Amino acid sequence: MVPWQGKIERLVWGGLGLGRADDGRAVLLSAPLALFPGEAVKAAEVHWKARHGEGSVASWVARDRRRVAAGCEVASTCGGCDLRESGAAAGELKRLMVEDLFARQLPDAPPWQWLPAPEGARRQRIQLHWDGRVLGFHRRRSHQVVPVAECPAASEVISSAIPRLEEALREKVLPCKPQRWELATGTPPGTVFASLDSHRAWRLEPDGWHAWNGSILHRHGEVGLQHEAGGFYQVCPPWAWEAFGQVLRDWKVEGATLYDLYGGVGFFSALLGDRFQRRCLVEYDGHAVEWARRNLQALDLPSECIAADAAAWVPEGLAGTRDLVLLDPPRAGLPPELCERLQSAGCGRMVLVGCDGASFCRDVKRLGPAWKLAALAALDLFPLTHHVECVGLLER
Repeated sequence: MVPWQGKIERLVWGGLGLGRADDGRAVLLSAPLALFPGEAVKAAEVHWKARHGEGSVASWVARDRRRVAAGCEVASTCGGCDLRESGAAAGELKRLMVEDLFARQLPDAPPWQWLPAPEGARRQRIQLHWDGRVLGFHRRRSHQVVPVAECPAASEVISSAIPRLEEALREKVLPCKPQRWELATGTPPGTVFASLDSHRAWRLEPDGWHAWNGSILHRHGEVGLQHEAGGFYQVCPPWAWEAFGQVLRDWKVEGATLYDLYGGVGFFSALLGDRFQRRCLVEYDGHAVEWARRNLQALDLPSECIAADAAAWVPEGLAGTRDLVLLDPPRAGLPPELCERLQSAGCGRMVLVGCDGASFCRDVKRLGPAWKLAALAALDLFPLTHHVECVGLLER
């Protein structure tokens, strides 16, 4: 372990900056704040491996002139937003990271589309940790809790609810053992809900938190989608609806039956609406499946909603030539056995969605040789972080 000082040559996937040692070996550096190509930085320690070194930026020697104030008191310690101080350059910095990923992992991919997040995109769902003393986010690369009183990355109603939640925990109005809490609001943002992994939930009212057994509603134009408090939904719902809608329209995604695998509460089935005659949604979470049934029935979209593990449910030869399979798996991506079974799928096209770029690229390669990547897009659905949503159109 030795210190290192030098320039950031370029940005690579994972929010890392790439520099060079005197002998030419690459040095991969993480940082608590945004890195710009061309900046000079110091790393207190670099751990050397066979062909490269890894370390963390301890200080900046020369900063890019585009850098702005973080706008967050805990930006340098919180593990949530690693692109703070990037200002108007945030979208460009993230695009450079995605460019690095696709160039290395999918060198034969077609030209790809980049959709940066609009300036006003804010999180409508955050996860906080209560350790029995303080409420906040995990410190970077640690389980220690950094106390927070607000979160500028979240919608205003979510941010202002953080002190109300902490007060209720301190006064033992809510379950006060150390655990994770989620704060969420609907679309448009309004009432705030707090929930635990156990599916217990509370709604914030003027006089405090009240037990809640209802749903959270997201209104996307004339389409309304509901889910239970604590149930999975997009982090920035209005922007996700717009971005996915644009990409899938551009690709003219339509057909007879939509096989919506890992379908959640019906986000994609509802988004694609009457562009398909029928829908078959498969989702492991039984609570989500119940809401998917209600959501799609309310929209008068003929659907079959099945509670099952998609990887185990998919049969050999799934779908017909006019059908489409859409896959939106968890961060870990598709199981190898599902990629193998999809080699024999009878549809002519598939859409693969992935919230982890590395897993997405791996799955695209696993789905070959039966499937080729015909179109590719990256959506910035997670503002101020290095995370993106990747979307690929695959054809026989």
